[in-house]
Amino acid sequence: MKVVLAAEQVKLEEATTNTNKMLESLKQSSAEAQKEGDQVAGIKAKCEEDTARIGEEKASCARDLAKAQPFVDQANAAIDSIKPAHIGEIKKLANPSDIIKLVFDCVLILFNGPLAKITPSNLTVAKTDIPLFEPSFKPQALQMMSNPNFLNQLVEFGNTGKESMND
Repeated sequence: MKVVLAAEQVKLEEATTNTNKMLESLKQSSAEAQKEGDQVAGIKAKCEEDTARIGEEKASCARDLAKAQPFVDQANAAIDSIKPAHIGEIKKLANPSDIIKLVFDCVLILFNGPLAKITPSNLTVAKTDIPLFEPSFKPQALQMMSNPNFLNQLVEFGNTGKESMND
């Protein structure tokens, strides 16, 4: 019986050693899992902060868009109201008002058209002299208006081109 007990004692010690090794391995794995869990919790908290910030920015953008939308709608209606005769009338003007010249400078810029060399000039806008620069109306804007597709380009810009203004 002592021999059997001694043999069982050896098996028990061996099993205890194996169990302790396994337990140590589990403790190490648990510590690693806890460390990763803490990292994941940190990442999750950062993501939640980002989500809240993005939500606030989205709401702010929506408010800004709501304020701007009436102006966009008004500009689209203005583009849609332009007729070829209107362009012809502006081309026939010997010396259009300074505001018309400035508007065409803006159109040249939006269409990436060439501008005249910048030279200082006084322009009259709303009966007020403003120190500015000489507009590019002659010859750049006149050439642009002479393009038979100019009106179509304006309409297309109003429909889709404005989306790429910031590119």
